[in-house]
Formats: sequence, structure tokens, C-alpha cells
Amino acid sequence: MSMEKVNEGSKKILVYYVYEILRRYSDAEHPLSQGQIAQMVQQEFGMSCDRKAVARNILALQEAGFDISAYEDNGKGYYLASRPFTDSEIRTLIDSVLASRYITGSYAKDMVDKLASMATVYFTRRAAYITQASHWVHTDNPEVFLNIELLDEAIETHRKVRFFYNQYGLDKKLHPRRETAYEVDPYQIIANAGRYYLVGNYDKHDCVTNFRIDLITRVQVLDTRAIPFESLPGKARAMDLADYAKYALNMCDGPVVTAVLRLKAERFGDIIDWFGKEAEITGQEPDGFIRVKVRASDNGLRIWALQYGRFVEVLSPADLRQQIRQDVTEMAERYAK
Repeated sequence: MSMEKVNEGSKKILVYYVYEILRRYSDAEHPLSQGQIAQMVQQEFGMSCDRKAVARNILALQEAGFDISAYEDNGKGYYLASRPFTDSEIRTLIDSVLASRYITGSYAKDMVDKLASMATVYFTRRAAYITQASHWVHTDNPEVFLNIELLDEAIETHRKVRFFYNQYGLDKKLHPRRETAYEVDPYQIIANAGRYYLVGNYDKHDCVTNFRIDLITRVQVLDTRAIPFESLPGKARAMDLADYAKYALNMCDGPVVTAVLRLKAERFGDIIDWFGKEAEITGQEPDGFIRVKVRASDNGLRIWALQYGRFVEVLSPADLRQQIRQDVTEMAERYAK
């Protein structure tokens, strides 16, 4: 290869090097001069260039649509003014990865490193906790991402899946809940409270069940056509993921009921957190208590009421109240021993 072609190739790649320097080392608080950029290109990529070459390539980037603030604009230097993700957005994504218990520690660390590489060096210096990604609570099931890919394929092609559903044993390892695999009609994948769930109908049951994807192993996509969601009892139309997530409290499916709760007014924020702003205050009492009407699955409400039992009383529906009364009685008997 001739020296002329080498030089020509080097000139073409310089624009990329200049962009990378701006992306990694510049922001509004850290503008760079042409000389600093040239020096960094030499240090990072081993290519020599002068200030005029830097200026030409910055102009080429601007003409290509990159939002680069120049000395003429700010009186300080050059910096990349807009990016696909701001540092604060990248931090939000990283925190989501760290809080996701369905991801293994090693995968979490890899994902965090990839996200951090999209930010400036100043972000990674501030966010020291990033290097401790593997110290957070994560699953040890390495099949999670493969599971998601296969389940997405099955959902898209409307096919059944077969898999083993597991639980942790006393040895802290996953073991199948039963000897035979589950055959499931998959409908949606949903993230909730740091977990990923598969929403589906399994075996010969005519109801919706939620499976934690981090507890699923050995997924197979079958040739058998999945039973449509809308053909299940009580499911008159195609699945609306947002609607399902809103009412499947605690990831529990079941008939959606309207319940009336009694609680102290200062606890109303908890109601908003769990049921959203559709929760309706139906009465206020002189002692500071309020009555609130909410809608959710009966099974989810039952679990939720036990969780908030010190602060909330379920007034209706009567059968749900009776179930909770029985739960509380059994708990009291257990703790009375």
C-alpha cells in the first residue's frame, strides 16, 4: 500500500477521533481548545494533527448535523452540546440495571460498563459505585437474556413455549418445582419491582399466570400454536400490557374488583404509589381517617392489605374482607404460640 493511501486513510479517520475526544472529554463545564483536542488525539489514538486539521474536522462534524458548541458561540472552546443520552439519563439507566435482580452480576457489570462508556469521563469519575455492580443482589441464572430472546420470539410468532420453572433450595441453588416441564401460552413480558415476568397461560389452566423469568430455565419454542389471550375466560379482548400492569397488583392476576379502604389521611401517598391517581377519596371522617375507592385484582389486593395491615382496613367487597380476616386470624394464632 502506498504512503499516499495511508495518509489519505488517516485523514479520513481523524474526524472520528476528533468526535470521540469531544464525546468523552467535553461538556459545557469542560470546553476544549483546538490545541487540547489535537494533543488528546495524539495521546489517545497516536495520530498527529495540527489545530487547522482539528478546526476543519469540527466544521465537517457540524455540517453533518452534530451539535458542537464552538468558541464563537460560548467564548470558551469546543464541546459536544447534545448527545443521545445525557449523563443524568445514563445514570438512571445504570441504576435500573443495578436494581434489576433478574440480571446476573457479571451481565450487570458488562451492561453498566457499556452504558458508562457512552458518558463523559467526568461522569464515570463521579459514579464510583459503578465498579461495584456485581455486589448488588442479582440472580445467578445465566439463561435470563437467552430466555428473553426466545420468549420474545414465541410471543411474536404466537407459539407455545416449554420450560422448567424453578425455586431456590436450601443449598441456595435453583431446582425444578416439578419433574415435568411447563407448557405455556406466552402473552407478554413485563418488568415489575426489579423483576422480569412472563405473563402466560400454562398447561390446561384457563387463567393467566406470571412467571419470574430469572427462575425459568431450558426454554424451548414449540411449533404448537398458542391459545390467544382473548379466548381465555374473562379476557374479551387482546392483552393491553399497561392495563394489565395497572390492575395486576403484586403481579397477581385475578378478577379486577373495586375495593373501599379506610386509612389515615397521611397515608394517602401510599395509595397513590400503588394504585395511581385514579384512586378516589369517597369520604372523610372527623378522626382523620379517609375512605378510598381503588381497583385491582382481588388476589393482589389481598396480599397488599396484609402488607399494609397496620395502616389500612379493607371495608369491601365483603368476600375479600372475609379472606383477609381469615389470613389475619391464622397469623395471630401462629404468633400467639
